[in-house]
Amino acid sequence: MRLITQVTLRYYKSIGFCEVDLSDLTVLVGPNGSGKSNFIDSLNFVSDALNSTLDFAIRQRSGLSAVRKRSGGHPTNFAIKLRIALPSGKNALYSFQVGAAADGSHKVQKEYLGISGDGISIAEYRYENGKKISSTEAISPDIMSDDRLAMQLLSSIFSFREVFDVLSSMRFYNIYPEDFRLPQPHDSGEYLLRTGKNIASVLRNMENQYPNEYERIREYLKQIVEQLENIAHKNLGPSETIEFFQRVAGQKNAWRFFASQMSDGTLRSLGILVALFQRSPSAESILLGIEEPEATIHPAASSVITDAIVEAARKKQVIITTHSPELIDHPSIGIENIRIVRSDEGDTSIRPADKASKEVVQRNLLTPGDLLRKNQLEPEKAKPMQFSLWS
Repeated sequence: MRLITQVTLRYYKSIGFCEVDLSDLTVLVGPNGSGKSNFIDSLNFVSDALNSTLDFAIRQRSGLSAVRKRSGGHPTNFAIKLRIALPSGKNALYSFQVGAAADGSHKVQKEYLGISGDGISIAEYRYENGKKISSTEAISPDIMSDDRLAMQLLSSIFSFREVFDVLSSMRFYNIYPEDFRLPQPHDSGEYLLRTGKNIASVLRNMENQYPNEYERIREYLKQIVEQLENIAHKNLGPSETIEFFQRVAGQKNAWRFFASQMSDGTLRSLGILVALFQRSPSAESILLGIEEPEATIHPAASSVITDAIVEAARKKQVIITTHSPELIDHPSIGIENIRIVRSDEGDTSIRPADKASKEVVQRNLLTPGDLLRKNQLEPEKAKPMQFSLWS
């Protein structure tokens, strides 16, 4: 389900400018260091800023100078613009520009939200340097602090709440098995943390509240782990972990293994599956970003994980990064899902495949994976574009 239909970035990390249309499932393909992670991080930045503060989001990324692009033009700001298809059927445009303040800190120089339905404007606000320029809602304050996003405060207004819920519910993952191999302290388990650290808590909640999604995780994992019968949350007093029940030759009953006894590939597969099938209490549909789902996973298991990604993308919006030819050759991933990421002298570009690449694939002469292996998967040429925060 597509929520974010288009992302436009200016001067964000390695990205000087990009305008990227997204699908229900978008696959970012490119070599290491090309900027795939920076694109996903721009969406993560929005989520961090709304769930915490703008200052936190910037400090998490080592400061404003590390977030805004370094280039000969010495830009002093960066901007993010998102086009959103809201679950209610309305459309929204949300954008902001952050730059350096006189004291060396940061400030929100411009911020805009416009919501429309059937081509008719429904609600909007616009702030510049903390001052209200316009708003359809009379209770919007005339002045607010310019060191945080107005969206945080204005999310209490009904007209704007749905946009806040969509953007603050975006989740991003780089699953790291070492973070949950050993028992972890109890957690609310409301949603899976970035590295999977609280996976036992999330599984506990899913088993109790979302049994259908829990069963899908179990079924996929059984295709990956030989002789697996079940997985379960295990309470260990002040901590918790995951138990795996696996049949062993010559034994009547399945043996129990803790997460500490399982392979990296098994744990990473489980983490990705939980990320894909988790449910959000604050939003019916969410956007997920997952980095290199095929990493450290056996090729046969990677195919199963890709099946799960395709299934999850029917109810959620999913963005993944990869440089795996096998993954992009999955029968349910078309060349229209692929965005090619390149870096030219440190400047990242993100574009769809060019006409020649699409024709070769559509005529069944080569697959996208074949083109990638031959280094012939080419992006379309850049089009001249002008950047506007308001449209």
